[in-house]
Amino acid sequence: MFDEKTPTILCEIMGRHCSDKGNTNITESWHNYTTFYYSLFKDRRDTPLRLFELGLGTNNPNILSNMGPDGVPGASLYGWKEFFPLAQICGADIDKDILFQEDRIQTFYCDQTNPDTIKEMWRDLDPFDIIIEDGLHTFSANVCFFENSIHKLNSNGYYIIEDVLKEEEPFFLEKIKEWQLTYPDCVFTMMTIPSTKNHFDNALVVVFKK
Repeated sequence: MFDEKTPTILCEIMGRHCSDKGNTNITESWHNYTTFYYSLFKDRRDTPLRLFELGLGTNNPNILSNMGPDGVPGASLYGWKEFFPLAQICGADIDKDILFQEDRIQTFYCDQTNPDTIKEMWRDLDPFDIIIEDGLHTFSANVCFFENSIHKLNSNGYYIIEDVLKEEEPFFLEKIKEWQLTYPDCVFTMMTIPSTKNHFDNALVVVFKK
């Protein structure tokens, strides 16, 4: 269990790096995912896991789902790097101009609406313990990336789709019924995190691979 109104060390870390996943003023934050993520991952902080996040946070106004002019590309990756000091962090984005490499972080180009570019990205990458999808927030794009990426999730790993739009939740619930048959080794949960600010896209699809 977790308290979505109580800030955690992950809230502080992500807020300091300018990620929109949460911050210490958690009841005023647009997203409060950091409260849930802390409860889910706190016992794995000091393990040498592999984490991948789609969507670096472009501020290019010509790209859909951009973070706006105040967005900080790579903010969440820097936050995950600090929270998981032994982890290898990878990320991807459709905006080639914001890709970067540094110690324990690698980033790659990916168009999540194109299965060929997804497969090309995965070709030389080992599987991951955590995959977070924070890219293009549309049902079709989320489905495309999941169905071409779930094979890259390790057993006992989590795949999470962020920012599910309220109006698209019924589509996901129907799709999850299909996925439960297609991927019997996975457990699917749709969850809306209570928020005083955000009644628009504060829902997650959480997948645990047995």
